[in-house]
Amino acid sequence: MNDRIHILREAVVKVTQMLSGKGIQVTQRGVSAYVQPGPDGEPVLVNLPYMPDNATDELIHAIQGFLDHEVAHILFSDFKALKKVKSERLHGIMNIIEDARIEKLMAQKFQGSASNLSNTAHFFLAKYITPRIQECAKKGDANGVVAAMMAPLIRSMAGQQIFREFVDKHKHTVDPIYSKVAHLAPQIENCASTEEALRLAEQFIKAISDGKGGAGGESEEEAKSSKSGKKGSIEKSGKSKKSRPSAPPGEEGEDEDDAGGEGGTGGVGEGESKSKGGEGEASEDESDGEGEGSASSGEGDESEDESDAEGEGEEEGEDDGEGEGAEEGEDEESSGGEMETGSASALMDAIDKETKNGFDDAVSTLISNAATDAARGSDYLIYTKDFDLVEPLHVGRGYDSTMLARLQDKVDHMVSPLQKDLERAIAARSLATWENGRRSGRLHAANLSRLAVGDGRVFRRKTETTSKDVAVELVVDASGSMSGGKVHTAAQAAYALASVLDRIGIKNEVICFTTGECPIDHRKLEEEKAKIGKEFTRVESLYMPIIKGFNERMTSTETKSRFAWLPNSNILRNNVDGECVEIAARRLLSRRETGKVMMVLSDGAPSCYTSSPRALQKHLKDTVRKVEGSGVKVVGIGIMSTEVERFYTRSMVLNDVAELPQRVMKELRHLLLG
Repeated sequence: MNDRIHILREAVVKVTQMLSGKGIQVTQRGVSAYVQPGPDGEPVLVNLPYMPDNATDELIHAIQGFLDHEVAHILFSDFKALKKVKSERLHGIMNIIEDARIEKLMAQKFQGSASNLSNTAHFFLAKYITPRIQECAKKGDANGVVAAMMAPLIRSMAGQQIFREFVDKHKHTVDPIYSKVAHLAPQIENCASTEEALRLAEQFIKAISDGKGGAGGESEEEAKSSKSGKKGSIEKSGKSKKSRPSAPPGEEGEDEDDAGGEGGTGGVGEGESKSKGGEGEASEDESDGEGEGSASSGEGDESEDESDAEGEGEEEGEDDGEGEGAEEGEDEESSGGEMETGSASALMDAIDKETKNGFDDAVSTLISNAATDAARGSDYLIYTKDFDLVEPLHVGRGYDSTMLARLQDKVDHMVSPLQKDLERAIAARSLATWENGRRSGRLHAANLSRLAVGDGRVFRRKTETTSKDVAVELVVDASGSMSGGKVHTAAQAAYALASVLDRIGIKNEVICFTTGECPIDHRKLEEEKAKIGKEFTRVESLYMPIIKGFNERMTSTETKSRFAWLPNSNILRNNVDGECVEIAARRLLSRRETGKVMMVLSDGAPSCYTSSPRALQKHLKDTVRKVEGSGVKVVGIGIMSTEVERFYTRSMVLNDVAELPQRVMKELRHLLLG
């Protein structure tokens, strides 16, 4: 009974209901996360892994955010505009801009989405982007490092704080690229449509491909800066290092102008002025004595003056001398910064490769892998609950009023005596009593004499026992092994108990459990089994017909007909006791009553199509313990069977409905009154 996972499952149900009008299905099956598009590119199905109870909080958070992200696409993306994009390069960049836009709208429209999307962003950065940067840096692939930073950079320009913070930690990598596209930051942040995202993507690609300075104009910068004894590199910065995407683009431009275009990684058409500015900086560094000679490429650009050098040293870990003392992440940034990117076309090729699949594919793969690992470590594995059904029992056409007459003949004569017996017991416990000798409450005249000896216990309090503040859940096994006399006995016992409780005003529900139809894709099922390397414990659907709801009365003809139809219906199949007891317990725990009692009428152990019967039995035992731990009093009533003794802490056997007054009602009285 993992509440976090239960909340996620319920959230999926609500999202499914919300999207049902759009013809989009949300499922939870297997261990794979994926989106199935229709002919026009619009999603028609979003599948999430069915989370086992041992799933980590990180995985749960990631799935919630992934779902919100896909819902955002469905609600806010223009798929006709997306379909127009034929270029993979353009599609990759546009998709990043579009992702940031729709997530912002999603957070505005639905309370809680911002937190979910933030958690998924952390998951994406930690599990995908950071390993990619480390992998490329280890290989000395500067283009790969820059390409891996493309999604965080664009999202940071769109105003997403998590990505801004991440980009701040990788300044050397993105400074050359950012200086070329910084002028697009306000437009990306205020992007209002998919069409606009497309136009911005075109401008973004053009700026990187045609811009001078940074990665695209490295050779030109090197040629110009060599006149002043400098070598251009990816680490060139000056104040442009401080002008991260988090800084307002307007201020950034002013800073660059004021600084004479320092850094050599400026925007389009600034190559000449930047080169001259670089020479000026070199002169200042030499005159101030702050430069570090030619220890590394571009070190002459590390500062404009002493205060700038000190500020950058604190902010960036003193790039020129951090070496062994820096943290691993900073070392990788430094090593990545020292690598030179190639031509603009080579860089764009690397970006194309990195952005080909996009955020959706990357996160879905990460989630699938994490869900697979969790499934492998789970003792009880469910394929899906998409086809599980809890609904009032449908009375078939074969129903006859004589069915109810036979049932009533068996139990009606004992209902009134049982009612009176239970009422007397409750009345006895519900009598008001006075407790004397209290230090607060109502003044008790008979105790006033105590004041003479300084005893202040001259008050009394009235105590009332509220025995009826309790709800009862009757859970009936409707499996195939209950056919014949067993299901008749169970139906009669449930009818009698519900009638008695209803007459004395105690809220109760009668619910059955069995299995139903399961129209699953067996090919997909086999693929999922092969992926995790083990069988699913349960692949059948659960069917839990309600005979009587908490708010229904036993005087209702419809309710009575359900009791009478139960033994004659064709619903008796298999039984997955553990899950069904858990579902019934959650229904009971949602009640406001203080006391909660559950009585399970069953004839044996769990049984369904499974490769692990022991897992079913262990799950039932564990579930009963957890339900008891939640404050519910649970008793197993064996219908002509002693098997319940193996699974329930408190149990008894009922061989005939005639034993109901002596055995079951005695236990019920004990449970109600303690």
